[in-house]
Amino acid sequence: YLLIVLDGAGDTGKQTPLFLARKPWMDKLAETGVLGTLDIGYKKDVNSDVGYLTLLGCFDENTYPGRGYLEALAVFDEIRENDICIRGNFATLDKNGNVLDRRAGRDETGLERFCELLDGLEIDGVKFFIRKSSGHRVVILMRGERLSDMVSPNDPMKTGVPLFQIKPKSPEAKFTASVLNKFVYRVSQTLSKQPENKKRKYPANTILIRHIGKKKTVKSFKERFGLSTCCIAGINIAKGVAKFLGIDIIPVKGATGMPDTNLEGKFKAVEKALKKYDFVWLHINGTDICSHDRQPEKKKEFIEKIDTCLGKLLEKLNLEETVIIITCDHRTASSPSFKGYEHLKDPVPFLVSGNRIEPDEKKHFNEKECENGVKLQGNELLEWVFEVIKNERS
Repeated sequence: YLLIVLDGAGDTGKQTPLFLARKPWMDKLAETGVLGTLDIGYKKDVNSDVGYLTLLGCFDENTYPGRGYLEALAVFDEIRENDICIRGNFATLDKNGNVLDRRAGRDETGLERFCELLDGLEIDGVKFFIRKSSGHRVVILMRGERLSDMVSPNDPMKTGVPLFQIKPKSPEAKFTASVLNKFVYRVSQTLSKQPENKKRKYPANTILIRHIGKKKTVKSFKERFGLSTCCIAGINIAKGVAKFLGIDIIPVKGATGMPDTNLEGKFKAVEKALKKYDFVWLHINGTDICSHDRQPEKKKEFIEKIDTCLGKLLEKLNLEETVIIITCDHRTASSPSFKGYEHLKDPVPFLVSGNRIEPDEKKHFNEKECENGVKLQGNELLEWVFEVIKNERS
């Protein structure tokens, strides 16, 4: 089995990048396979980690540890029971204290050193451990007594406004909220003085506190499905989800999680991994980046690049013995005219092909054709695929 997750590849409108892209190999798989949509079940927020867990058939609200913990799993060797894990962004505040850029211009200059500078900071007996994550992102681990993950973020999710105050969601969380607000203040005081920030177009002079979580354990992917599994990804949240589910992580040089990622290297790693593992999860993040940057043409071109690499892989695979699933964790709007935050709650398109699967009558992998296909919900995708394969073989 090969699961390819094109992060945020689905879009909105009629002429989407997926619709316009010239992608003969994906369309060939569509022609010989089955198309459909999966309603992941997003409620208020649309988060990739929930999407990945759902696509892998493993999402459970009761055991979901929060995105902060999943991101932290990828960068910290030790996370204790009562540690609080936070996923954040380096960001830019203007001279009035309003958010100028939520991603500090996606410029990584100085960020590694800023993390080293802030690492080990102590406030009211709480120690902060700081690690740079993918791109402009940062992971924070809080260690101390009386800590709670029941606090609100400070990210206003838009520019031109000040950061929110971090507030407790329960009486037990008052201390944590207070310490975090002090931490954000100290971060701004410290980073504003750094020489690297004088050279940057968008100084990284604050941290947006975004997703908070704490340690939980679950059954591994192998315990659930009996399949040996690996993950090939460039971004830490995908690696963290893999680690959470006991999935092996295969490193690839130059896998950046950006549109400049080493696609050829990732697909070569897939070819090798399929000889060793029952199930390979390939994650590609560049589609989502193009969307957040509101560059639909670049997104279309990136999908075409992926298709070229996919074609080289398909020429080497025996499709009678391999099941290929291509989908996304959520749709992300790429049009510059789209109003609001880019992540969308709409069901995600998917295709399933190979292994003697009986094809439907659809010919092209895009949102419109998928919407006229099979309709699934929540954790159903893999179970449905396994059921289809079983029926085709019997």
